[in-house]
Amino acid sequence: MPLYRALCADPGARPAAAVGLGECGTREDAGLVRALLTHPVAGVRACAVAGLRALESAHVDDVRPLLDDSSAAVVRQATVALVPCADRVPRDLLLGLLAKDRPRHQRIAAVRLLRAIGVHTEV
Repeated sequence: MPLYRALCADPGARPAAAVGLGECGTREDAGLVRALLTHPVAGVRACAVAGLRALESAHVDDVRPLLDDSSAAVVRQATVALVPCADRVPRDLLLGLLAKDRPRHQRIAAVRLLRAIGVHTEV
């Protein structure tokens, strides 16, 4: 774990360090991983979400903003993290993500989350 913690301090070269820390770390490591949700490298953000899921520390308020991410990989990870608690994501936000001018990956995320709460719609 000390290695993963050190790699998370500068994850640009090894974006998957957050996943590694999530898999073998403890919930006390969640703060370090959570800080990577705003990293400028999309791969680091995606791995941070996966790491938080592994730590069982992916909180709705932390992950929800990533539904608006420009990276499909980040949005996919955020969607997976939010499906179990989709009822806590504002419906208006999800409906806004369905707009035709939104990137396809954001529209797909909205459909998946809406379906998780029993609202069926198409992309």
